[in-house]
Amino acid sequence: MSETRTELLADVAQHQWYQSIDLGDGVVTPGETKDATRRKFEMMGLPDDLAGQSVLDIGCNEGFFAFESERRGAAPVVAIDKSPVAREKFLLVKEILNSSVELRSAELMEIDRGELGRFDLVFFLSVFHHLRHPLAVLDRVADLTRGRAVMEFVEAVPDGDGEPSAMVRKLSRRGHLHMLPTRKFLLEILDQAGFREVAILGEHRFHKMKPEKDMPGFNEQRVLLQASR
Repeated sequence: MSETRTELLADVAQHQWYQSIDLGDGVVTPGETKDATRRKFEMMGLPDDLAGQSVLDIGCNEGFFAFESERRGAAPVVAIDKSPVAREKFLLVKEILNSSVELRSAELMEIDRGELGRFDLVFFLSVFHHLRHPLAVLDRVADLTRGRAVMEFVEAVPDGDGEPSAMVRKLSRRGHLHMLPTRKFLLEILDQAGFREVAILGEHRFHKMKPEKDMPGFNEQRVLLQASR
């Protein structure tokens, strides 16, 4: 027997949430992002009506962008994330919303492109810097994009006036190596992947880097862009 909505909402309270997802009736998951994720969605300039659009959300986490796309009429909507923790929360939201969004719990490169098909709208948000082989994954993102991809990158911003084409090493708080492209390099690799038109949608979360992060001469910020085939 399926759980009642009251029981499901009680389950929500047992989890730590990153995204703030509207569950209806004034209930929102208590995400760390609060309304920042929704503001980011508004920054994308996407239409309120996505009827007739297929959507792929790569690295979906708890599913905000996938569920919001479905709410706006998109179908089919497919979401991908390899995290078991994210999967548990995603499926909880899916049940509460009675959603038809499909979740694939796998690495993007493990999923057959022929099985997935191509999508009118692809989300690829703050995933690149976490990847072991980011350029190969970016090629796959382009291959899956029939129309446009909305992407967010953490980019390296040089202190000086120069504009180098480079990938810069950063050490994360957990000791993971992240590779951050400069803007010039980012635009070059998007072109090489097959994206012919790139529009910058906005920038946010600028941070001065600390010496222990091993990024001398650089700071970081997030850039949101739209890339079309």
